Amino acid sequence: MAAVPALPFVSGEAAIIIGVILVVVGLALGFWGHGIWSSVMSLIGALLGSAVGYLFGAAFGVVAALILALVGALIGSILFTKLVKVALAFLVGLLAGAAVYGLLGGQARFTAGQIDTPLIAAILVLIVVFGISYYFIDDIIGIITAAIGGLLLALGLYLLGVTPTTAGLAGLGVFVLGAIVQTSAIRRKRQARAAAAPPPPP
Repeated sequence: MAAVPALPFVSGEAAIIIGVILVVVGLALGFWGHGIWSSVMSLIGALLGSAVGYLFGAAFGVVAALILALVGALIGSILFTKLVKVALAFLVGLLAGAAVYGLLGGQARFTAGQIDTPLIAAILVLIVVFGISYYFIDDIIGIITAAIGGLLLALGLYLLGVTPTTAGLAGLGVFVLGAIVQTSAIRRKRQARAAAAPPPPP
Protein backbone atom coordinates (compact mmCIF):
# COMPACT_ATOMS: atom_id res chain seq x y z
CA MET A 1 0.00 0.00 0.00
CA ALA A 2 1.33 3.44 -0.88
CA ALA A 3 1.97 6.17 1.63
CA VAL A 4 -0.97 8.18 2.85
CA PRO A 5 -1.42 11.16 0.48
CA ALA A 6 -0.58 14.55 1.89
CA LEU A 7 -3.68 16.67 2.32
CA PRO A 8 -3.84 20.32 3.38
CA PHE A 9 -4.76 20.81 7.05
CA VAL A 10 -4.89 17.03 7.60
CA SER A 11 -2.06 15.06 9.20
CA GLY A 12 -1.22 11.50 8.25
CA GLU A 13 -2.89 10.04 11.35
CA ALA A 14 -6.04 12.11 10.83
CA ALA A 15 -6.16 11.05 7.19
CA ILE A 16 -6.02 7.39 8.24
CA ILE A 17 -8.83 7.84 10.78
CA ILE A 18 -11.01 9.75 8.32
CA GLY A 19 -10.27 7.19 5.62
CA VAL A 20 -11.35 4.26 7.82
CA ILE A 21 -14.55 6.09 8.78
CA LEU A 22 -15.34 6.87 5.15
CA VAL A 23 -14.75 3.25 4.12
CA VAL A 24 -17.09 1.95 6.83
CA VAL A 25 -19.79 4.54 6.10
CA GLY A 26 -19.40 3.99 2.36
CA LEU A 27 -19.92 0.23 2.69
CA ALA A 28 -22.91 0.75 4.98
CA LEU A 29 -24.56 3.22 2.60
CA GLY A 30 -23.60 1.17 -0.44
CA PHE A 31 -25.36 -2.00 0.67
CA TRP A 32 -27.86 -0.90 3.33
CA GLY A 33 -28.34 2.79 2.53
CA HIS A 34 -32.10 2.63 1.92
CA GLY A 35 -32.58 1.30 5.44
CA ILE A 36 -30.17 3.50 7.40
CA TRP A 37 -30.28 6.75 5.42
CA SER A 38 -32.89 8.31 7.72
CA SER A 39 -30.70 7.54 10.74
CA VAL A 40 -27.65 9.00 9.00
CA MET A 41 -29.52 12.18 8.09
CA SER A 42 -30.86 12.42 11.64
CA LEU A 43 -27.32 12.18 13.03
CA ILE A 44 -26.02 14.80 10.57
CA GLY A 45 -28.88 17.12 11.46
CA ALA A 46 -28.22 16.67 15.18
CA LEU A 47 -24.52 17.46 14.76
CA LEU A 48 -25.16 20.56 12.65
CA GLY A 49 -27.97 21.75 14.91
CA SER A 50 -25.89 21.33 18.05
CA ALA A 51 -22.98 23.22 16.47
CA VAL A 52 -25.22 26.13 15.46
CA GLY A 53 -26.91 26.20 18.87
CA TYR A 54 -23.58 26.19 20.67
CA LEU A 55 -22.24 29.05 18.54
CA PHE A 56 -25.33 31.16 19.24
CA GLY A 57 -25.23 30.42 22.96
CA ALA A 58 -21.49 30.85 23.44
CA ALA A 59 -21.91 34.61 23.85
CA PHE A 60 -24.14 34.04 26.92
CA GLY A 61 -21.93 31.56 28.74
CA VAL A 62 -21.15 27.85 28.80
CA VAL A 63 -24.48 26.81 30.33
CA ALA A 64 -26.53 28.70 27.74
CA ALA A 65 -24.32 27.31 24.96
CA LEU A 66 -24.86 23.73 26.12
CA ILE A 67 -28.63 24.22 26.45
CA LEU A 68 -28.92 25.76 23.00
CA ALA A 69 -26.70 22.99 21.63
CA LEU A 70 -29.12 20.37 22.95
CA VAL A 71 -32.10 22.27 21.55
CA GLY A 72 -30.36 22.72 18.22
CA ALA A 73 -29.48 19.02 18.07
CA LEU A 74 -33.13 18.07 18.62
CA ILE A 75 -34.44 20.52 16.02
CA GLY A 76 -31.75 19.61 13.49
CA SER A 77 -32.40 15.90 13.91
CA ILE A 78 -36.15 16.34 13.36
CA LEU A 79 -35.71 18.61 10.33
CA PHE A 80 -33.17 16.39 8.59
CA THR A 81 -35.27 13.30 9.24
CA LYS A 82 -38.32 14.94 7.70
CA LEU A 83 -36.39 16.36 4.76
CA VAL A 84 -34.44 13.20 3.88
CA LYS A 85 -36.26 12.65 0.58
CA VAL A 86 -35.92 16.31 -0.38
CA ALA A 87 -32.20 16.23 0.39
CA LEU A 88 -31.64 13.09 -1.68
CA ALA A 89 -33.63 14.42 -4.65
CA PHE A 90 -31.78 17.73 -4.50
CA LEU A 91 -28.45 15.90 -4.44
CA VAL A 92 -29.36 14.01 -7.61
CA GLY A 93 -30.46 17.24 -9.31
CA LEU A 94 -27.28 19.00 -8.20
CA LEU A 95 -25.07 16.23 -9.61
CA ALA A 96 -26.99 16.27 -12.90
CA GLY A 97 -26.74 20.06 -13.12
CA ALA A 98 -23.01 19.96 -12.39
CA ALA A 99 -22.50 17.32 -15.10
CA VAL A 100 -24.39 19.42 -17.66
CA TYR A 101 -22.44 22.53 -16.66
CA GLY A 102 -19.18 20.71 -17.20
CA LEU A 103 -20.25 19.18 -20.53
CA LEU A 104 -21.28 22.59 -21.85
CA GLY A 105 -17.89 24.02 -21.00
CA GLY A 106 -18.82 26.11 -17.99
CA GLN A 107 -15.79 27.67 -16.29
CA ALA A 108 -17.41 29.46 -13.32
CA ARG A 109 -16.44 32.83 -14.79
CA PHE A 110 -19.21 35.40 -14.89
CA THR A 111 -19.29 38.78 -16.60
CA ALA A 112 -21.66 41.52 -15.56
CA GLY A 113 -24.48 42.01 -18.05
CA GLN A 114 -23.93 38.70 -19.81
CA ILE A 115 -25.96 35.52 -19.47
CA ASP A 116 -23.95 32.40 -18.76
CA THR A 117 -25.68 29.84 -21.00
CA PRO A 118 -24.12 26.74 -19.34
CA LEU A 119 -25.25 27.98 -15.93
CA ILE A 120 -28.83 28.57 -17.10
CA ALA A 121 -28.95 25.10 -18.65
CA ALA A 122 -27.51 23.55 -15.49
CA ILE A 123 -30.11 25.27 -13.31
CA LEU A 124 -32.94 24.08 -15.56
CA VAL A 125 -31.60 20.53 -15.50
CA LEU A 126 -31.27 20.71 -11.70
CA ILE A 127 -34.91 21.76 -11.32
CA VAL A 128 -36.24 19.14 -13.72
CA VAL A 129 -34.14 16.28 -12.33
CA PHE A 130 -34.98 17.33 -8.76
CA GLY A 131 -38.71 17.17 -9.50
CA ILE A 132 -38.48 13.80 -11.24
CA SER A 133 -36.20 12.34 -8.57
CA TYR A 134 -38.46 13.50 -5.76
CA TYR A 135 -41.48 11.92 -7.45
CA PHE A 136 -39.68 8.58 -7.91
CA ILE A 137 -37.47 8.80 -4.82
CA ASP A 138 -38.90 5.62 -3.29
CA ASP A 139 -37.89 3.71 -6.42
CA ILE A 140 -34.35 5.06 -6.80
CA ILE A 141 -33.30 5.64 -3.18
CA GLY A 142 -31.28 2.43 -3.22
CA ILE A 143 -29.38 3.54 -6.32
CA ILE A 144 -28.70 7.01 -4.88
CA THR A 145 -27.38 5.73 -1.56
CA ALA A 146 -25.29 3.11 -3.38
CA ALA A 147 -23.71 5.88 -5.47
CA ILE A 148 -22.98 7.98 -2.38
CA GLY A 149 -21.54 4.91 -0.66
CA GLY A 150 -19.29 4.18 -3.62
CA LEU A 151 -17.97 7.76 -3.65
CA LEU A 152 -17.26 7.71 0.09
CA LEU A 153 -15.54 4.34 -0.18
CA ALA A 154 -13.32 5.53 -3.03
CA LEU A 155 -12.36 8.67 -1.10
CA GLY A 156 -11.67 6.67 2.04
CA LEU A 157 -9.44 4.21 0.18
CA TYR A 158 -7.55 7.10 -1.40
CA LEU A 159 -6.92 8.59 2.04
CA LEU A 160 -5.61 5.20 3.16
CA GLY A 161 -3.01 5.27 0.39
CA VAL A 162 -4.70 3.24 -2.35
CA THR A 163 -4.00 4.46 -5.87
CA PRO A 164 -6.77 6.62 -7.42
CA THR A 165 -7.48 4.05 -10.15
CA THR A 166 -7.91 1.18 -7.69
CA ALA A 167 -9.97 3.33 -5.32
CA GLY A 168 -12.20 4.43 -8.18
CA LEU A 169 -12.75 0.88 -9.40
CA ALA A 170 -13.57 -0.26 -5.87
CA GLY A 171 -16.06 2.58 -5.50
CA LEU A 172 -17.63 1.71 -8.85
CA GLY A 173 -17.91 -1.94 -7.81
CA VAL A 174 -19.62 -1.02 -4.54
CA PHE A 175 -22.02 1.24 -6.44
CA VAL A 176 -23.01 -1.46 -8.94
CA LEU A 177 -23.28 -4.30 -6.42
CA GLY A 178 -24.93 -2.08 -3.81
CA ALA A 179 -27.51 -0.80 -6.29
CA ILE A 180 -28.39 -4.38 -7.28
CA VAL A 181 -28.61 -5.57 -3.67
CA GLN A 182 -30.65 -2.60 -2.46
CA THR A 183 -33.01 -2.61 -5.44
CA SER A 184 -33.70 -6.30 -4.89
CA ALA A 185 -34.27 -5.73 -1.16
CA ILE A 186 -36.68 -2.86 -1.82
CA ARG A 187 -38.58 -4.98 -4.35
CA ARG A 188 -38.89 -7.86 -1.86
CA LYS A 189 -40.17 -5.52 0.84
CA ARG A 190 -42.83 -4.14 -1.48
CA GLN A 191 -43.92 -7.62 -2.49
CA ALA A 192 -44.12 -8.64 1.17
CA ARG A 193 -46.22 -5.59 2.03
CA ALA A 194 -48.50 -6.21 -0.93
CA ALA A 195 -48.96 -9.84 0.10
CA ALA A 196 -49.69 -8.87 3.70
CA ALA A 197 -52.18 -6.14 2.79
CA PRO A 198 -55.84 -7.06 3.35
CA PRO A 199 -57.90 -7.64 0.20
CA PRO A 200 -60.10 -4.73 -0.93
CA PRO A 201 -63.73 -4.89 0.18
CA PRO A 202 -66.22 -6.24 -2.36
